[in-house]
Amino acid sequence: MNNSTEGSFSSSSAACSETVSAMFTMSLSVISAAAFIGNILVATTFIKTPSLRTSTNYCIVNMAVSDLLSPFFNWPLYASEGMLTTNIFINQPSASFVCKTAMYLRTVSQTVSVLSLVLIAFDRFIAIVFPLKITLLNRKRRVILLSLTWIIPTLYAIPFILFAGIIQVGQHTFCRFMMNEGALTIFNGVGFVLCYLVPLIIIITLYSVITRVLKKRPRPGNLINGHDESAKRRKLHQKVLKILVAIVLAFFVCWTPLCVYLFLKKNYPAIFGQDTCLLLVGFTFYLCPSLSTAINPVILFVFSTNFNQALKNLCLPIWSQFKCGSKTQGTERIAATQELNLEMTDTKCLE
Repeated sequence: MNNSTEGSFSSSSAACSETVSAMFTMSLSVISAAAFIGNILVATTFIKTPSLRTSTNYCIVNMAVSDLLSPFFNWPLYASEGMLTTNIFINQPSASFVCKTAMYLRTVSQTVSVLSLVLIAFDRFIAIVFPLKITLLNRKRRVILLSLTWIIPTLYAIPFILFAGIIQVGQHTFCRFMMNEGALTIFNGVGFVLCYLVPLIIIITLYSVITRVLKKRPRPGNLINGHDESAKRRKLHQKVLKILVAIVLAFFVCWTPLCVYLFLKKNYPAIFGQDTCLLLVGFTFYLCPSLSTAINPVILFVFSTNFNQALKNLCLPIWSQFKCGSKTQGTERIAATQELNLEMTDTKCLE
């Protein structure tokens, strides 16, 4: 996406820049650390737990991998721009290279996540609406589809390598997409439709159909045998659906502010004249998209029983070892204290 952040800056921007920079740097650090640790845990629990290797979870982990890489893309971009402070950490020509690479990889990461969400919706749609055709998503086809979620974004994001670059406005530098106005409008419009609007419509449509199908199926209370397997499956599908809808909502809610910002910046630039500290840019371009990468692990580990149990199984040996180590150290300290007291007693007796 185009970070069109240039505007008029008054002398007050220098006064607030260091405070704003510190605030955003701290916030971005916390979010990046949470995203890195959370997505590492998602991937690790998936690898260590064979029961988690379902078709849907492959897509979730695919998204986690793209989210795991996202913090690495944000920080070089943040440093090269010097957007939130007058101190520019990366200078030319390195800044131009970092700008192009970071914008490219950030777009790849975002698009992989979007395509993964669409793939998850299709997987659930087939599993619930057409359960007899679930074999269509065999191992070979799943590998092909997951590969396409990376191949398509790497091709789509190539213009960022060609046209992204560093410009300077006053004391501020920006990593911008330097196309002419008409081409930029078309590129942003196509990107918005293909990477935001169309996936959102597809996901909403598929989950709406899934919800309607689940509602039509018999409820456990209406069954003669309360332990009927179909009722259990229905309940499980509903729970999984709620988790997936939460992930979708979190993603689009976090990315929507940037879309709104770019639209307003393009059509109503005058309203940003007073944003001398670039608060809107920092919030919409850095914090919100970064937050989307940190929320998914929280949703999975809090609301998914399987991921929650897998995390406990992963951490339990580490915790037990730590606990045992603490006890051993405590025992050694007690023994050392007793030995010291004994030595002091022996010394007194000798006196």
